[in-house]
Amino acid sequence: MYFEEIPCYTQFEEVKQSVAKTVLSVCDTAQFLGSDIYGLKEIYDLYGTQYEDIIPAFLDCRHDENDNGMRGTLFRFQLTEPLKKHILDESLTCMFGGEPPLLENLALFQGEKCLFSCVSHEVFSLYHMAEVDDSLKDAVLSAVNDTVKKMPLYGQMQKIAFGLKNKAKKELKQEIRILRELCWYVDERVHYYFYMKPSQSCDFQKFRQIAKNYLTEKTYSVLIPLKSFADLQPLPIPKTPNEAINDREKFAPQFLQSDYYKQVERELSMLEYIVRVIG
Repeated sequence: MYFEEIPCYTQFEEVKQSVAKTVLSVCDTAQFLGSDIYGLKEIYDLYGTQYEDIIPAFLDCRHDENDNGMRGTLFRFQLTEPLKKHILDESLTCMFGGEPPLLENLALFQGEKCLFSCVSHEVFSLYHMAEVDDSLKDAVLSAVNDTVKKMPLYGQMQKIAFGLKNKAKKELKQEIRILRELCWYVDERVHYYFYMKPSQSCDFQKFRQIAKNYLTEKTYSVLIPLKSFADLQPLPIPKTPNEAINDREKFAPQFLQSDYYKQVERELSMLEYIVRVIG
């Protein structure tokens, strides 16, 4: 089961924590890669770092090429409480040690059976490069369901889902897709140097009309006084690759990274979960 199949995983830290706790609860050892190029070479090199408390958990290491073609030293640890805490603090798909990382590509085992693995340096395809064994699928999805239902946003989106119950599935899917592509409508309108072209044409007035039925009142209210997609990104943005590379600190990041867009994503993800998974 790839992590991209886990509903609400990328949008909610609470869901990430519940999945991590579920997987860690049934595992007893952990393995990390120390890359030949930049990673950890000797276990005692962790002294003086924030990870020195996992040194007593060290079991063994071997130099090898792992399943993802990266050469380095594979370090194996007993899954002690300090190590679990680091993983929970930094997520299952974490890299220990910043840039460059000391340890990466976490794998978790129950005996000799691998129950979780990831290629944590693959930033752009991370959730396709992280997977949990199918034997844990039901437990993971149950944990996600329990977590989501306890979140305040769940009740708000449940009311919205009820109001959409008579909408045709095709129309529902199409309108949610329009709302999810808000980041591309904004970047297109402000002429950001690089953006994905939206899958369908939609002017701001139509977008706002759709959003009224799908977003919470607070999130929708931001759109009411605005006249165009450009009003959502009033800060200067790079319009050429050269500006993005050489003058990055002068410009706002892509709208995809904005707090407002992330909130829209959270609400739509919760709504889709309620409509598809809960019913």
